[in-house]
Amino acid sequence: MNSGVELYKPFQPTLTSSGLKSFGLSIQQVQPSRALRGVVHSYLQVNTTKPTPYPVIPDGTQAFFISPIGVKVGIMNKRAFDLQLLEGGVYFGVQFKPGALRCFFDVDLSEFSEQIVNSKQFVFSHFEDLCAAIYRTNHFYERASICENWLLKKYTSKLSVKFNHALSLIYKSCGTNKISALANDVGCTSRHLSRLFQLYTGLSPKSFMQTIRLQHACKQLHLLRTSSSSMALELGYYDQSHLLKDFKKHFSCSPNRFFNRFGSDFYNSIQT
Repeated sequence: MNSGVELYKPFQPTLTSSGLKSFGLSIQQVQPSRALRGVVHSYLQVNTTKPTPYPVIPDGTQAFFISPIGVKVGIMNKRAFDLQLLEGGVYFGVQFKPGALRCFFDVDLSEFSEQIVNSKQFVFSHFEDLCAAIYRTNHFYERASICENWLLKKYTSKLSVKFNHALSLIYKSCGTNKISALANDVGCTSRHLSRLFQLYTGLSPKSFMQTIRLQHACKQLHLLRTSSSSMALELGYYDQSHLLKDFKKHFSCSPNRFFNRFGSDFYNSIQT
């Protein structure tokens, strides 16, 4: 049976073909080796010819954003934000699967929740060495290999069995679980489950599940280009107005305006 972290495929509209075209970006992306496939989602490199925003929506993952001047670490966000690419050039990154940053760094992520933090806050991490090594070459696959080897040396622990089980159940339900039932299925108390999610993700179980539910909604709306009251129910919302409310809370706009930003031909049947 696949583990929880292997079941989930995060969705970022910026990285769709229409999103890349809309923001004038190009991308290269590669999966990690088998040894890290359960914790690292991918290595990626974004190229832009001019200063541009790089919109990021909540997806439950954690990331390194590596530029020639240093490394930023993205923990967890409940709201969409723009990562500003301040000048044209090449930007390298690593996307970790939910909770996986703890497999490399012994940090309590609840201290960094919803932040893009300077890597210097991760004591004894030697990010400076990684950044220098990556930008000594211009070749993407060499950069990915350098990063892979650096991470392998720091891969010291696996995800908690209970946390991983909870992830699996959340992904299967697309984030519609009840916390008490989830804790019971995992075999722990609701309080212990909350501590695990704060430690590994910086979010409460409820906030994490809202993120996964929104991810599922975004994927389906992107694929189908439409919505209806019945579809809102299928996505785990009470009704269409509840879906709209969640969109505005986390993305600060309606679905129409949200998808239009990414050059999507998403049309009409969602109210604004």
